[in-house]
Amino acid sequence: MQSDKVKAGSHHIVPIPTLTGRVHLIQGEKGSVLVDALTTRFSRTVLSAVRRSENGQPRRVSLILISHAHIDHFGGALRLREELGAPIAIHELDADDLRRGRNGALHCRNLRESLLKFSVSRMKSQPIEPDIVLRGEEGDLSEWGIEAKWVRTPGHSEGSISVVFPGEVAIVGDLVIGRFGVSRKPAYPFWVKDAGRLRESVKRVLDLSPRVLLSGHGGPFSAEDVKRVFLE
Repeated sequence: MQSDKVKAGSHHIVPIPTLTGRVHLIQGEKGSVLVDALTTRFSRTVLSAVRRSENGQPRRVSLILISHAHIDHFGGALRLREELGAPIAIHELDADDLRRGRNGALHCRNLRESLLKFSVSRMKSQPIEPDIVLRGEEGDLSEWGIEAKWVRTPGHSEGSISVVFPGEVAIVGDLVIGRFGVSRKPAYPFWVKDAGRLRESVKRVLDLSPRVLLSGHGGPFSAEDVKRVFLE
């Protein structure tokens, strides 16, 4: 079922939820960007939601932007590229994991993550060669019809990125996720190599003054709640 749209200036952000996570369709006046792709299991769900949101014209999607190279976020990207005719983009520091079709290094912080790692580390996807490799620390998305910027936000993975509409909304991938059992409360993600670095990434996003943060798992979160959990 499709969630309510979120307004960001002249743009609408449509969350497309599934049982294991969500993608976000950013709709601008000149084009649309799909943030993340889930796994192939949910490709039909995503495509149906995109078609409904795009009034039956999914070719309006100009970019499939992968927030980070974990299979639950990129596994369905090939299918979506075929159906939507849109290129796949990812940051250069996560691009090799996309090409291998495997999750990158998973750094455990507790017993629960250690137990989860056994199954998650065995996941495989069809290797994907990205059409666009993002480099550096930030860039804008106007080329694809969206007046927003992407910023590199490492911590969950080296090449994790977030999409920010300054003063409005941020889409943060797995930089922040919902607390287990209380999905509207922000929490640290699984697989954090350096918690201090992740907090720096959260601060970088919050310094752009979004009111709301949208996540691949849980949320949405108010900026105040995220600040309280990560920075105070």
